[in-house]
Amino acid sequence: MAVTIHDLARMAGTSTATISRVLSGKRGVGAAKREAIMRLAQEVGYTPNRIAQNLALNKSHVIGLVAAALDNPAYVDFFRRIHRAVHDKGYRVLIADSELDAEKERQNIATMREHRAEGLIVFPVHDWRAAGKAEHFLHLRVQKFPVVIVGRLDDHGLDAVTSEQDECAATLTRHLIELGHRDIAFVGSDPSNRCIAERQAGVERALSAAGLTLRTENIVPDQPGWVEQLETLLRRPDRPTAVVYINDVCALMAHPMLLRLGLRLPADLSQVAFDDSIWSRYLTPPLTTTAERIEEVTARTLEVLFARMEDPDGPAVRHRVAQEVIFRNSTAAPHR
Repeated sequence: MAVTIHDLARMAGTSTATISRVLSGKRGVGAAKREAIMRLAQEVGYTPNRIAQNLALNKSHVIGLVAAALDNPAYVDFFRRIHRAVHDKGYRVLIADSELDAEKERQNIATMREHRAEGLIVFPVHDWRAAGKAEHFLHLRVQKFPVVIVGRLDDHGLDAVTSEQDECAATLTRHLIELGHRDIAFVGSDPSNRCIAERQAGVERALSAAGLTLRTENIVPDQPGWVEQLETLLRRPDRPTAVVYINDVCALMAHPMLLRLGLRLPADLSQVAFDDSIWSRYLTPPLTTTAERIEEVTARTLEVLFARMEDPDGPAVRHRVAQEVIFRNSTAAPHR
């Protein structure tokens, strides 16, 4: 039978309150007595009842993590880092998938709270589908429930950590312009997706500053036949000399078609993208792309969340984390 705190108090010849103070690290017990109690607890194999302790303290030591879409590989490293970091603090992580559905997101948040999560980290569906409803976040703010948005959710008064998209897109585009490109296409336009819209805005800003305009051609990778659309564009006499893909996956999907056309890369076509997928460095040529500073995003997110758990009444905190631009060999001066 397991040793209880009452058994430990009886063996130590003291009160359960004293035992509790020693085991929880509180002050008020002399050093010699504290040491004797700790040694006794170790000798008899005393294990505290964490469930009872958590109930008494109104603590669950659970963090909820709600993803907009778990099939997004960009989340995997983030989840792993969050899990490792909170585990070191004695917390567990519950994960839920909203499947790009705002109603499922609302249900997931409600379920996390039913399981007594002390705080939430949410990748909002609204980032992917701006038309989706997000009133459930307003309720969290009104109730002062600790939540950090990883992304952007304007006008909801919540803490947020956002990986910037606009400036890194502008940097990629300025790089192409400096190489001499004047006809640049953008593959992946989708104004309902916050990340895509910001990336496109950054590209257009850099082009506008150089007196140039962007060719979008309305090529949307989520729609069937987009690679064929791009192929048609690249077969034209006035084809662009450079392409900005909305992400590395699109660049990978288009790569066999470019080889089939016999295009020399990057002599005939320069390419840049976003997200620095693990395989992007192994394309031929390796892809110039951008990378989130995931270590900083993770650290900032947990910093903000635990601070909010301690102080639910403070003003909202917003952190914007710059991305890194990784220059490889997929770009060169145009040869026409």
